[in-house]
Amino acid sequence: MSKQIKLFLPTPAKLTPIQLLIMIQILEAPKYGYEILRDLREGFKDSWVPKTGTVYPALQALVKKQYLTTSKEDNKTHYSLTDQGKSTINDISNYVAEYLLFNSRFIESTVASLPADFTQAVFSKIHEYGTDEVLPEATILDAISRLPSEPLRRAFLEHRKMILLRKLKLVKKHLKDLEQ
Repeated sequence: MSKQIKLFLPTPAKLTPIQLLIMIQILEAPKYGYEILRDLREGFKDSWVPKTGTVYPALQALVKKQYLTTSKEDNKTHYSLTDQGKSTINDISNYVAEYLLFNSRFIESTVASLPADFTQAVFSKIHEYGTDEVLPEATILDAISRLPSEPLRRAFLEHRKMILLRKLKLVKKHLKDLEQ
């Protein structure tokens, strides 16, 4: 997967995307540097691999901006949000909502513009990367309907059905857990 694609809107409070991600990482509890790095790597599932040379300077910048504070525990520097950091992250909720909407519309626009023969290659890559679940359903179904052959459309629709049944099973499990 290309690591070149970066679609970030300018953030409020002059935060870089990595700084925003770090602040979100420590919303619930303080974390030490390597823990933040590890959680970011796990969250991006190899689509982007943050490096220490990116994360630690971003942490230092957030401390300098007084969005984070540090404390030593078990010979590790733990980072936590200051009141100013918490206020800033609350203000950014609109940014996050707009960013998610932008990405959704970007995906819809891109997929809708793909020629039918190219759609097959793109969807095969999406499936190969394991990112099938992030695409808006109506966009996927429209793109599948434009595929060149009926057997291909059927195969992609069966794959979508499998994904949706897996999602439905997960929702049912959570509903059942709530009922207990």
